[in-house]
Amino acid sequence: MEGSLSCCKYLMFFFNLLIFLSGAALLGVGIWVAVGADSFKQVVSNDPAIFNAVYIIIAVGALLFVVGFLGCCGAIKENKFLLGAFFVMILLIFILQIIGGILTFVYYPKAKAAALDSMKLYGGSTPEAQTATTAWDGFLPQFKCCGINSGADWTAAGILLPPTACNALPVPPGCESVVKNYFWVLGGIAVAVLFIELLAMIFACCLYRGVNKHQYA
Repeated sequence: MEGSLSCCKYLMFFFNLLIFLSGAALLGVGIWVAVGADSFKQVVSNDPAIFNAVYIIIAVGALLFVVGFLGCCGAIKENKFLLGAFFVMILLIFILQIIGGILTFVYYPKAKAAALDSMKLYGGSTPEAQTATTAWDGFLPQFKCCGINSGADWTAAGILLPPTACNALPVPPGCESVVKNYFWVLGGIAVAVLFIELLAMIFACCLYRGVNKHQYA
């Protein structure tokens, strides 16, 4: 009994350490997308709801960061209250991550449509057009891309003089493929975290039952 309880305790500590580190990674990437990639946010600013998924990822990352630490403490101290609270919080975070993933897929077409619409405003004189111009002039050099699918998108949008970043050699790829690479990385981290969370919940239940039996043995 002691051996299995000890094994379960240290396995849970290990998975909680992974949750702690994963939370830090999600938090960092989420903050970068929401704050550091400000030009990207402006490009799709016609629909602010697009960033709901990013804000959920930031919230999940922050919660994982804290909960991972609490889970480590609960595992080492074999504290039933901490273990129970950990399980409930991880379950809620698990659900939030699923919602965030669904929102990402739901709003992706809207984000692409908003970006295409903002291209048509490039170089205009209205305040909205000036905002779009500034956003694209910051976004393209930052991500080293041009257009959505390719530089030909500017011609299709009726823009005769595209941003100077599109004149670079070699010809920059479309921004959609570049941005997708970032989101694939974020998605890979999220899937790995979901798997770790699932294992952590299983070990939390096992450890909780083990501690309970040990106390009343």
